[in-house]
Amino acid sequence: MNDHAEAEIRRLVQDQMEAWGRGDAEGYASTASDDLAFTNIMGRRWLGRAPFVAVHQKIFTSIYAGSRLTANIERIAFPGSNVAVAELALHLTGAKGMPPGISGDPDGTLRTRLLEVFELRDATWTLIACHNTAIIG
Repeated sequence: MNDHAEAEIRRLVQDQMEAWGRGDAEGYASTASDDLAFTNIMGRRWLGRAPFVAVHQKIFTSIYAGSRLTANIERIAFPGSNVAVAELALHLTGAKGMPPGISGDPDGTLRTRLLEVFELRDATWTLIACHNTAIIG
């Protein structure tokens, strides 16, 4: 795949991080497809854009209100002409709490690995799947 496609995926990830910082669930889901498959750090799974938005609205007004999320893009691969896979190392700081059974680093940072799958639909990279896993220890 070309450099333009990779740059676009990087921009989309940066847009997500900025939306998170604003506590903007709609903005965080701006590239999500209506048929998005999403698994959170607790292993709960949802299908659809609307549940993705609802989950993030809830956490943005509770335990993750005012938090900041940063992403280190570890790898972007293009296994097909219309598919991109982004592997991200995430760092969440400033959380008011953690989900049950999840603990952050001693400084309160929550580290996770997020796998995002994008599909090129009508010339637009669209998030079709994401799977987030907490890094414990």
